[in-house]
Parts: sequence; C-alpha cells; structure tokens
Amino acid sequence: MDGGLNGALRNQSLATLESQQFDIVVVGGGITGAGILRLASLQGLSVALVEAEDFAAGTSSKSTKLIHGGLRYLAMGHLHVVRRAVLERKRIHQLAAHLAEPKWLLVPVANRIEHSKFRLGISLYERLGKVDKAERHFNLSGGALAEHEPLLNQKNYPDACIYREYLTDDARLVLANIRAGVYAGGVAVNRLQVTGLLKQQNKISAIRARCKVSGEEVIVRGRLIINAAGPWIEKICQLDDSALPKAMVLSKGVHITVPLEKLPIKQMVFTTACDGRPVFMIPRGKVVFIGTTDGLYPAAAEIWPVVFRHEVDYLLQPLEQYFGVKLNSEDCLTSWAGLRPLIHQPGKSTQQISRRDELWLSKSGLLTIAGGKLTGYRLMAESAVGMACKLLGRVVSKVADDYLPGGDFAGTVGQLSIKLARWFSLTAVQSERLVRLYGAEAEAVIKRGDKSVIGGGDILLGEILWAIETEAALGIEDVLYRRTRVAVYQPQEAAKLIEPVSAIMAAKLGWDEQRRTNEVKMIQQRMSTDGCFA
Repeated sequence: MDGGLNGALRNQSLATLESQQFDIVVVGGGITGAGILRLASLQGLSVALVEAEDFAAGTSSKSTKLIHGGLRYLAMGHLHVVRRAVLERKRIHQLAAHLAEPKWLLVPVANRIEHSKFRLGISLYERLGKVDKAERHFNLSGGALAEHEPLLNQKNYPDACIYREYLTDDARLVLANIRAGVYAGGVAVNRLQVTGLLKQQNKISAIRARCKVSGEEVIVRGRLIINAAGPWIEKICQLDDSALPKAMVLSKGVHITVPLEKLPIKQMVFTTACDGRPVFMIPRGKVVFIGTTDGLYPAAAEIWPVVFRHEVDYLLQPLEQYFGVKLNSEDCLTSWAGLRPLIHQPGKSTQQISRRDELWLSKSGLLTIAGGKLTGYRLMAESAVGMACKLLGRVVSKVADDYLPGGDFAGTVGQLSIKLARWFSLTAVQSERLVRLYGAEAEAVIKRGDKSVIGGGDILLGEILWAIETEAALGIEDVLYRRTRVAVYQPQEAAKLIEPVSAIMAAKLGWDEQRRTNEVKMIQQRMSTDGCFA
C-alpha cells in the first residue's frame, strides 16, 4: 500500500486543499479524525483533514498503548462500552497485526476472594469479546507462576490470572489510518491551524487556516465540517459561536519509563495503585513503561502537560509491593502525559465517567464528536461518517475493510521479525523493533537506507527518510517522538540522534542553517523536560 505523505511536497498538498470543495473537512489529526478520514474516503466522499500540530501530537500519542476493553468498566456496569471495545480488538488486529499484537497480561491476586473476582470478571470479558478457546485466560500458582514471572513477589501474590490484551503503538496507528485515508483519495495536512469558520446564509461553508511552516493562510471549502479536535473541540466550537450541549472535562494520564534492567519483568503486568486504580507495567524493547494516572486537569488543554513528582511517585508505589523493587524518580528515563476529553457527568470523578462518545450538530452545521477512547476509534468513525452521509444526502455503502499500511502479512509479528532478521542480517532486537513499527513495510524502510544513523545505534537512515517522504514529518520532534518512537522507548539514543537527523531533514526539506539550529534547540529543550518533574 502506498498512501504516502511527503513532507517535501507540502505546497502541493496546500494547493490541493484550496483547489476544490470537499464533501467533508475534518478538523483534528488524532485517532478519531484519522479514523473518520479513512472511512469517509473509503465511502467515496471527498475528504480533507487538517491538524494544528503534528498528527497524533496530543492525546493520541500519549495513551497506555493498549487496544483493550477496560476490565474496570465492568465493575462500573458499562457493559455496552466494554462489549464494543473488546470486539474491536480483533477487528483492528485483522487490519494491522503489528499495531494490535495479542499479548498475555498477568494479573497477580492476593487471595481466593480476589482470585474469584478476577476470574469471574475476565470470563465475562472474554464472553463479551467472543474470545477463541485457545486465547482464553489461564491461572498459575506456585512454581509454574515463578517460572512464568520470576520477579513477582509470591508472598504477597501467590496466584495469578493471565489473559489476552492487545499492544499497540498509538501514534503509528494514527499515521496508518491517515495514510490509508490518503491512499483512498483523501488529503491530510499537519501544522495547519484553523483560525476561523466561514459561513454562507448562516451555514458553515469553509474553514480558514494558517500554515505554521510558512505563515500562509488557506481557505478550505467543505459541505460539512467535522470537529474531531479531542481536548480542543471547545475551541473549534467557539469559532462557530456555538456552545457545547454538554460540558467537557479533561482527565490527565501520566506514564513513565524505567530501564528494563531495573524492572526485568517478562510480560505485561496489571497492578493496582494505593487508591485501587489499575497501573499497567508494559515491557517494550529496553524499557518498561508504567501508567496511568487519572485525575482532573483544570487548566486549558495543551500538547505537553507538566508531569509532577507526586504523579511519578504514585506510579512507582506498586513496584515494591508486587516485585520487591524500589525505584524513585531519578530512575525514570522519560515520561509523557496525555489529556482525555470526557463528557461531564455530574457527581462523578474522572475515574468514574464513562468513556462513551457522542455526536453534536450545531445550528450552523458543525458536527462535533466528543468523548470516546482509543480502542473504539473505528466505531466512532462509523457513527460520524454515518451521520455525515445522512446530512449530505448520501447512502452509506458497505466498503472493503482493507489492511492498514504495513498490515498485509501472514503469520505473527514474531514470525515476520524472524524473516526480516534473516533477510537483512539484523539482530532479533532490531528486526522486532522494525516490524512493530512498520509491519510489512519494514522491508521497504530498510531498503531506503540500511545503515545506522549513529554508530552502534538501532535507528536506520531509511527510517528518517521514510518519516519525511512517506509520513509527513516536518520537524525533529515528529521523527523522534512519533515516527521512530526512539524518544519514547530509547531516550538515551534519541539525544545522540538530534544533530544527524537535523542534517538529514535540512537537506530533504530545504532548511537553512538558522532553521536547522532552531529545530535543534527546540528538540533539546523538549527532551530536557522529559525526565524532570515539577
């Protein structure tokens, strides 16, 4: 699959935006907007998507990176939300196995009562999700459990339930959906901020947007504007002079990473914090990431919310109880915080609010999609596109659910990784990393440049070129945080990549020395805050 987004051809994309009237203009390049772009384009609608920052720069690159239904929502009675989400795991896996990889999740239990509760909940969870018999949970104790997870403190947790969840890479899932939408005929442009909504006869007919690269202003005409801006939906509604029908609240979710050598767990582990909230421990490459928090965020939405030391302490607290490991904030390599946009429910905390999604239509015709969660992004897209077709007088047709870019391979991620290692003389670690990022496209990425960007490093030249020429990377942050993911999973290598990556990008994107220097300063400042906590 092609579906490329060449950052060097940005001017052509901007010209395309201004040259026609689209059926739909989507505002927001997170997972919700990306899903809408793909599905609407597959429906044969002409669709444009604009994103103020980079694709997936906000919430959609800062999740726990699980495609899951949420066991805790069962206890809240949100069966419909859970059923929909659990069934979606398989659907996403079928489209891109490297971006929805089934993994065993270990749930330690302290006593028989707790064990019975989890077994009952997981059994219901599996029934709701129509889980195949071979994929259903199993239970371990004693020596079998010690072999399965040697680090677990069996004095505190003598038993465990182990069940399937699906590991994703959220930012790359967004990029895959956007590229699929472009391949199906859509247009997508990042770093294009909406500054106004234009109306004819009191109905919205276009958006006005400013290019953050050139400062150029563009007008994008659309028969329908869909507001999928996540935590920023209210800002878009303000441009329409319309109020949201229901109040929104922001919930902040913090994650941290620690070296795998300091927390050498063998698989994903479900733990609970001091307040009973789930905290996931997920090994990925050379790190383990831990999350998440769930607390009210009272300030205005921002791309990089500050991470506080007390939030880090909260996430580290379960380590000693579950694994006999004591770490502190100095052991953290990096962190990230995302903001969940939730539909307010009176009298409920952010932890209790349902993750349901809703569609709202303003008098001037702005269609806003609010709420939801990563796992249900396709269902949200179906709702939004269904409503859009109704408003546009179009019939919703059944479309072929094609693979996402990189998803068209047979077998498992592990099997593809073994083949790639053999074909290109890679280590198992290198090939596994590439397959999880790019799936079947890993071969094409390697062929663009199979040499490491820095001596002894894992990141290949082909990855930088692919990010620019196929995935619309316009800045160093785009490459290191959301394309190669090295700043998230290998932060020590990321710092060494700044200068060589800046040189490659300058050559490809036509930066002068001043622009290159500014980019270097910005990314150095960004990275300097990753492991520092207020």
